[in-house]
Amino acid sequence: MNQEDLYWFTFILVTLLGFFTYKLLTRHRSYFRLLRVPFERPHFLYGNLDDVLSGKLTTMEKLEQFYRKFSNHGLFGFFNYMTPALYVRDPALIRQLLQPNMSHFESHGYFLDEEKDRFLGCQLHLVNGAEKTTKMASFLSPIFRTPKVPCSMDVTTRRCCAALTDFIASRVELELELKAIFVKHTLNLFAGIAFGKELNTFEEETDRFCAVASGMAYGTNPVQVIKTMAFYLMPGFMRTVGVQFTDREEMDYLVKQYHTGASAPNLHSVARYLRQANGKMKPSEQLTDEQLSAQCAMFFTKGFEPTLNLLSFAVYELAQNPDVQRKLYEEMHHNGLTTGSATGVPPFESIRTLPYLEAIVLETLRKWPSHPLLVRECTKPFTIPATENGDRAAIPLKVGDKLYVSVWALHRSGDYYPEPERFSPERFVGKDVINAAQPSTFIPFGIGRGCLGQEFVKLMVKATLVALLQRFKLQPGERTPEPLQLIESASSLEARDGFWIRLEPRL
Repeated sequence: MNQEDLYWFTFILVTLLGFFTYKLLTRHRSYFRLLRVPFERPHFLYGNLDDVLSGKLTTMEKLEQFYRKFSNHGLFGFFNYMTPALYVRDPALIRQLLQPNMSHFESHGYFLDEEKDRFLGCQLHLVNGAEKTTKMASFLSPIFRTPKVPCSMDVTTRRCCAALTDFIASRVELELELKAIFVKHTLNLFAGIAFGKELNTFEEETDRFCAVASGMAYGTNPVQVIKTMAFYLMPGFMRTVGVQFTDREEMDYLVKQYHTGASAPNLHSVARYLRQANGKMKPSEQLTDEQLSAQCAMFFTKGFEPTLNLLSFAVYELAQNPDVQRKLYEEMHHNGLTTGSATGVPPFESIRTLPYLEAIVLETLRKWPSHPLLVRECTKPFTIPATENGDRAAIPLKVGDKLYVSVWALHRSGDYYPEPERFSPERFVGKDVINAAQPSTFIPFGIGRGCLGQEFVKLMVKATLVALLQRFKLQPGERTPEPLQLIESASSLEARDGFWIRLEPRL
């Protein structure tokens, strides 16, 4: 081959490679146009994420822009890089599509499943199949939703809250980044509530349980990070060789912790209640010790970050809104709950009687939802019906397709919440509760059966807020900007500069 032929061969080869690469990258370009779904024209490489990649906005804030732009449509399209994503924005359409058809959308679209990890994969939010999901939900519901169960754990909660306030009191003259402190507090809480393990990470955080629990909550285990990459790149090979996501050693450690908590006669823990409930089932239907241990571990894999964020944002809003903080303290005083330094944190029965505290938690969940984006993966073929006026054709969904709901945009819509940027617990007080929580406009814990542990989480947060206000006045720190700046996070909301709060002792 002479030089001229080589030149033309190289030119043609590069042109063909470029052409087919472009076609590959833009193969979904007509997806929404063919369905007659409104969408923003994407860049062929990064889709609609230009402002996200530049750091100007988070994905949630970008979606909120499109949520407002397509306000006259029940659905809109969004390109996550090169992948089209179908968002359901209209509450009426959410009720019509998802709630009565949950059997078609059982999966939350999580990375883990029972094939990748038989231990974590048996947790309720990861279980696949209607029969398995229903069985697990019916087993766990009485434990998480019976009021007497969390109330029996108020001794653990009060001990942890006392450790938290004592730690803060020793540093109260400083401006504190409270989320880092709440990480330790939440570890103490969940270790005691789930496994009956008494930790005090403010004094000692080298316990092995801390490392294992933190790895589950944040995915910081380097071996698991490598496994995650391998599952994405070589899923078939990983299944063939039988690699499991959770290390055998960690699994055995957690089972041992479950046995210890379940066997302690004087400890009220989820581990103990799980063993009692399991013992009442038919032998053929009983869960294994690994499965029971995994349900305890769910506090860290599923509940840790939502609890931590709810608590952090609630304290931030109380500091930023002194009138709200004052009204809450007056409610506590009226109910005899402002003498914490003398009597300790009040029991759950007293905390449940505070309607304004409930409103503060609900308003925090509205403005800063723990799960800002909900994902439902199609598990059985489903067709979204066409609009009656013919604006949009029917949309066939196959197994594996996903529907998204931007809770962030929904909760910040002025159509349902006037002045949505304003923190106003009064939205959820008295008659306003009915008006604010319209069907499918307030969904901080998901769609369908929701989160089984939602009341559990709210109660832990309420107890902590009461403990803090008993001893301190909350004031905004100088290092936290207003309005709060967010950064991109995989599954939750993150404050760019943390939650810096100044705490003044009450006299």
